[in-house]
Amino acid sequence: MSSPKAKKVDRRALLAKLWELGRVMSTQTVFLHQALAQSVGLNATDTKCIDLILRGPEGPVTAGWLSDRTGLTTGAITHILDRLEKGGYIERERDTRDRRKVLVRLIPERLAPLTPKYEAIGRAYMKLAEEYDDKELALIADYMEKSSAISETELARVIAANRADAEKQN
Repeated sequence: MSSPKAKKVDRRALLAKLWELGRVMSTQTVFLHQALAQSVGLNATDTKCIDLILRGPEGPVTAGWLSDRTGLTTGAITHILDRLEKGGYIERERDTRDRRKVLVRLIPERLAPLTPKYEAIGRAYMKLAEEYDDKELALIADYMEKSSAISETELARVIAANRADAEKQN
């Protein structure tokens, strides 16, 4: 009688599956955020800029700060900020030290319509996370942290290349 062995995993197939699932999740995430944003009259880029401001430095940010993190032109960011200001999500004010700068502040109470929608998704993900033990969660967190770092690096690289191409064309 042979002893039970762990099922051999086809690494190549597993890596291919991981790649495909990453693509699926990326697409689903984009459209999920678009649907959530649309439910309050915004678009996904608007709500992701709100999220950047929320997770950014303490205090107000500038259009340039958002442009640097998104790769969008300052003109595109201005249009986003116009929509957010019109919707009451942000307020703009001149920097008292440098009158050329416009500071952007979130109006936290205006985020109330979005909060329960994102909290519901967060609860669903946390319920899923409860299915894993601490060692598995640490592994998942490590993978997500490293994936996020790759995304951040690649975003910065693509933004720099896009801006260099735009300068060459001007």
